Amino acid sequence: MIRLVAHPVAVLLMALGALVACVPQSPAPGPSRPQACTFEYAPVCGQRGDRTRSFSNSCMARADGFRVIHSGQCRRPEQPTVCPAIYMPVCAVSGARWRTFSNSCLARAGNFRVMHQGRCR
Repeated sequence: MIRLVAHPVAVLLMALGALVACVPQSPAPGPSRPQACTFEYAPVCGQRGDRTRSFSNSCMARADGFRVIHSGQCRRPEQPTVCPAIYMPVCAVSGARWRTFSNSCLARAGNFRVMHQGRCR
């Protein structure tokens, strides 16, 4: 009959290896992304790096790796309106403000509604 005797250090290393294998591993910390999103329409503007994009809802933004920066769609910078240098005065109104513009293009560019041709009286 052969008798095996284990060295105490070997037994200790095997026990330690078994304990390390049993330690649960936690996922790496980071932004969590939802697995599924609803089709609810509650538009948001999301940002990732220097890029912005509109999404139907905040869940869809996060699912795409974007951070929600505000409610509503992303606004694009307004392009300046180029109007001709023609003098054809119009009278325009915005709220309670009446104003004469050199032409209708300039009135519309200033968010005024043209009321009639000619100067305001």
